[in-house]
Amino acid sequence: MAVVRVVAEQVEEPEEKIVFLGAISAEGRLVPGEWMGYMIEDVDHPQKYPCVLTTDSDGARFDFCGWESWSDEDPALPYPTNVFAKILKVGEYFTITDDEAEELTYRIVSMNPAG
Repeated sequence: MAVVRVVAEQVEEPEEKIVFLGAISAEGRLVPGEWMGYMIEDVDHPQKYPCVLTTDSDGARFDFCGWESWSDEDPALPYPTNVFAKILKVGEYFTITDDEAEELTYRIVSMNPAG
């Protein structure tokens, strides 16, 4: 099992990227658990938002910490993903479903050993 740093860009908006660490099984799948990462949005200038990629009894999701939400009264929602179901490699696609039920497609552009 190797720990890798994955960079994926949104297909429709390549300036939006997700970067996360994760352990990869011998089969090439992300090991279930919690993995840290961040999203980069570059609309006017680059901004980073931390996230946790999680799979548990509630399903697989990205929990974005503060993205599109800045108060306790309006917390950020978890965004379901199918990344745990994929064999991770450069060029592979996965999706994230946003809070408006829109499916966002990401393509893995790099995977490098962490550390």
